[in-house]
Amino acid sequence: MRKKVLVAMSGGIDSSVAAALLLKQGYEVAGITMRIDNSTRASDTVADAMRVASKLGIEHHLVDVVDFFQSNIIDYFTNEYLNGCTPNPCICCNRKLKFGLLLDKACQLGFDFFATGHYAVVKDGRLYRGADPRKDQSYFLYPIYSSDLSRILFPLGDMTKNNVRELGEQFGLHNAKKDESQDICFISTGDYTEFLKQNCAKDFTPGPILDVKGRVIGRHSGIQNFTIGQRKGLGALGKPMYVKEILPKDNAVVAATDDELMASCVFIKETVTGPDTFDTDKSYSVQVRYRSSAVACHLETVNGQGLKICFDEPVRALAPGQSAVIYDKEQVVGGGVICAGREEE
Repeated sequence: MRKKVLVAMSGGIDSSVAAALLLKQGYEVAGITMRIDNSTRASDTVADAMRVASKLGIEHHLVDVVDFFQSNIIDYFTNEYLNGCTPNPCICCNRKLKFGLLLDKACQLGFDFFATGHYAVVKDGRLYRGADPRKDQSYFLYPIYSSDLSRILFPLGDMTKNNVRELGEQFGLHNAKKDESQDICFISTGDYTEFLKQNCAKDFTPGPILDVKGRVIGRHSGIQNFTIGQRKGLGALGKPMYVKEILPKDNAVVAATDDELMASCVFIKETVTGPDTFDTDKSYSVQVRYRSSAVACHLETVNGQGLKICFDEPVRALAPGQSAVIYDKEQVVGGGVICAGREEE
């Protein structure tokens, strides 16, 4: 009997080729698409996914997750900004929705596996970087160690984006040359500050800009307009200054020089680990944001719960709310959310 795979289909070329490849490999394939809101953009996503499913001759499921998405992704996104943090909604979505709700749905429907078009590799119960360094998405996927990896497939892990587009054309898929979405999926305009204004219960108002000693050196237009390391929007402060910290209780932004943004260590919470436990005597590398390069580090446990990551060389502009993902060469060994302070001590 053929193994059954449910593929999360977004209407884009990656998930479409993933479904086509699995079908070619002999699996019994079906697609599933999430409706996250009632916008035209969401309707176009559903239409594209259904068109691909029809082309491939596979069953297609549509699941309405509007309420779930609002309470678990959008509310998280807005609340993080209210708390002075920089959220990563893609990681949250992978943890709670794609490899949470949808993976559970696949099991409930009797599928043996759940697949996506992510550029990453799962092998022997471990997560690895994808072969294409420009597209590697392992950073976003570390929370899947909380899921059953034996049920997860990433058919594109060993491929480059160019390979995938070529295969899309060979399979006759209409979206083979479709542009990629570069912004947050639920913010159609790409302007997250305007989205926050419309979706936060609290108004964002102007407030003080402080230096690292707490002295007022300027005024800001609203804390939602800033993230750690940002220079734009601070105004003329007499010398180049960057956002070092956001203090929502005081409605204040702390600005600092570039040197004052450097940190030798970071604390993380909500830590997720793979089958290999962290070794405090071993050297690892860590990535503190998606587009940053990995840097060498070693690890220290904090009261047996949180984790302290010590960098071999100082790292600039650590943003609370973002994730720090730890690698052993190409293997993801775990990760967690960067703390605003020494929360885990």
